[in-house]
Amino acid sequence: MDEERVKQIVEEMTFFNGKKDVTIDELALIQPGLARIMPEIGDRTWKLFYCAKAENWEYATYQWKETKKLFELGAMVRPKHEEAIEEYLRDDWSKLEGPIKEKNFEAFKKAFDDAIVSANAWHEQKEKGYIKWQLPDVPPPDLDLKPR
Repeated sequence: MDEERVKQIVEEMTFFNGKKDVTIDELALIQPGLARIMPEIGDRTWKLFYCAKAENWEYATYQWKETKKLFELGAMVRPKHEEAIEEYLRDDWSKLEGPIKEKNFEAFKKAFDDAIVSANAWHEQKEKGYIKWQLPDVPPPDLDLKPR
């Protein structure tokens, strides 16, 4: 079967979402963009900091990993940002892992602060300089972050 025929078959396929049949193109349209993913990244980053500050290293590890997964999802669904996100994960986000494993808040805070400066520099570089993430002054009110 030639490539054009395969493409035609795929374009004609539909998938039931529980309410209606949707095409592959419709499924592609509902993939989250960075505008939907980044607020969750910010929320988890906020929680990550205060987990580490409370010395709840298990939860900090969880938030760090989940945030990394969200960045990776963003890179996948928005390929034009893939290289920048991969660079940020490699050069900045990865530096948080060691202090988390070592349970060293001072080293964590330094790496965290550097990662935030870098993230905001990426916003500038990507012509989104109006976005400047900052750590809220208080822990998230919806969670008890003390270690168990």
